[in-house]
Amino acid sequence: MVHTIQPAFAIDDSSLLETDLTTCHLLVLVGNGSFTYAVFNPLQRKFLAIKSYHFAPKTLAIEDLEMIEHIFDADKILLTAFKQVLLAFDTTVTSMVPESLFTPSLRKEYLHLVQPETIHEAIMYDHVDALGLVQVYAIDKDVLGFLRKEFSTDKIVHVNTALLNSYIKSVDIHRYDGAAFIDIQANQFVITVFKSGKLLLQQSFSYQSGLDVVYYIINSLRQLKLNEKLVKIKLGGSLSGDSLIYAELNKFVPDIDWLDRPSGILYLSNMLELPAHHFQNLFSLALCV
Repeated sequence: MVHTIQPAFAIDDSSLLETDLTTCHLLVLVGNGSFTYAVFNPLQRKFLAIKSYHFAPKTLAIEDLEMIEHIFDADKILLTAFKQVLLAFDTTVTSMVPESLFTPSLRKEYLHLVQPETIHEAIMYDHVDALGLVQVYAIDKDVLGFLRKEFSTDKIVHVNTALLNSYIKSVDIHRYDGAAFIDIQANQFVITVFKSGKLLLQQSFSYQSGLDVVYYIINSLRQLKLNEKLVKIKLGGSLSGDSLIYAELNKFVPDIDWLDRPSGILYLSNMLELPAHHFQNLFSLALCV
């Protein structure tokens, strides 16, 4: 059976076809039932294209891999010899460890102290130097192996690490009453909480309704001894002001702002027509190159 897959979203710059892509970086984000990439010119600090594919996530990772293989068959720009390719993964099996306590050979033990072990997993880690932390995470080794081979790259990062690099540039992390950054994607979201410049929490949750999101956020804040009436909420991701999630959250949390795009980067005019909080996870990858 021949599969055809079309992008759910695609924009590019008119100069893309005239640009020497071997001087550009490809930023790839693999999520739960999604494959998104951006072409980024590091010299101009400019995005040249964004394309996103969505497919139903499967129970068996091999089926997700098959969908990614179909994307490669359909999208020939992925076969370009880019100057650099950064692979980012959006997975829920993660753990943060203080840099001073981290031993690479024990990364599996750090992760599975509180997280269940999964089949065919590869345990990776990122150093978050600005916070003195290490992000440990599990990704499917078959998907990782395929992408490493196709792109000939070992540059890998968890999207939560990229989000942290973006959030720490915000003055809101220094609020005494706390600030919670929420990145919402289809069926899952990640909450990152700071107080007085200190990271208190970063955790991913699965959800089915807007009330699920509200419950996890409020419960997380209260466990951290923070008052949801005083905490500033910064929202990003696949969300709009008329969504059920926003409506439910607005009933309980009075101080809500939308996240802005990372500064110091040039965006396509079509990107600027989108709400600034969209593609926060993908934009944050540009801060890692």
